Amino acid sequence: MSIPERLYALAPTDLPNHRPDRFDGSGFGVDLATFAPPDQDRLRRIYATADGIGRAAGQPATLRTRLLAVDTAALLADGAALGQDTPPEVVEVPRVRQLLHDVRGGGLQVLLGTVELVRFGAPDDLTAGGAAAARDHAKIMRAGFPALDPDRYTADEAARVHSIDGFVTTWDGMTVRHGGGAATVAVECAYRGAITARCLETAAIDRVMYNYVNNAARFAADDRVRVWIFPAGDGLVRWVVHNTLSADDRAWLNRTTGGDPRALFAGGLTNGGSGVGLSGCAAVVGECFGLDPIDAVRRGHIGARSDDTGYYAWFHWPAHAGAAADACGCL
Repeated sequence: MSIPERLYALAPTDLPNHRPDRFDGSGFGVDLATFAPPDQDRLRRIYATADGIGRAAGQPATLRTRLLAVDTAALLADGAALGQDTPPEVVEVPRVRQLLHDVRGGGLQVLLGTVELVRFGAPDDLTAGGAAAARDHAKIMRAGFPALDPDRYTADEAARVHSIDGFVTTWDGMTVRHGGGAATVAVECAYRGAITARCLETAAIDRVMYNYVNNAARFAADDRVRVWIFPAGDGLVRWVVHNTLSADDRAWLNRTTGGDPRALFAGGLTNGGSGVGLSGCAAVVGECFGLDPIDAVRRGHIGARSDDTGYYAWFHWPAHAGAAADACGCL
């Protein structure tokens, strides 16, 4: 497999890791008890829906039944109302805002799109993508709010090697709906081996990937999102998500960022969204490499660029030396 040279040119290939030990995915959890009871209930309902559908993976008839039973309007209402009953001093903390953004979006957005497809008679291979997204979303929510499912959170903390193959299987061919359209994700992976050491760390990558792919599907000028995963330096794996851009979106991006899309990672810049998601991605990747988010963007551990071929968002993750044969089955 040949990786386009322009993808190597996006960032340095000698990026150091400033952590003394491997990032385990922790540090982003929020105490559920600090939220008002109505918001706790909303979080529990969203989690129960995602977890129930995720557990139906590999059971096509059960999965289809559960997808058809989803009350889309109620789920969207719960997401939109998250935080409205909790004091601002809790929900306006940047990492809490970023987490709530990902609870509203993340795998939930893909799941809701799958529900629409199922109601139009989608085949089983598309429903499987919805189950994977639901599973990932439940894992992201447990990492963010451990009290939602303490026993499963404890299991997520346990050492379990995850192969890159699980991510490729999840994403390659996934259909992501946005607005009135849909985009199909195509993955090219030139890295072989293990990538995370526990489910909690896997959830951290999921947070970044769902933000990137949801954004790419939303702004793609065609019906494709491309993902490349490849070695980019000693022990470093680069993930790149690409989408084409319409002339209007390219003009907005250049005008708003002054021609440097890395400005999006500071937060507050949005074209119809919340302006929060990419700042959360920078926080996760910065934590992974022992950097604050601003430094992570400045040094190239995470970033974005656009040209006449479209928009490229990338991040890096350390490879794992463990044997991929020991991989966790949660993917």
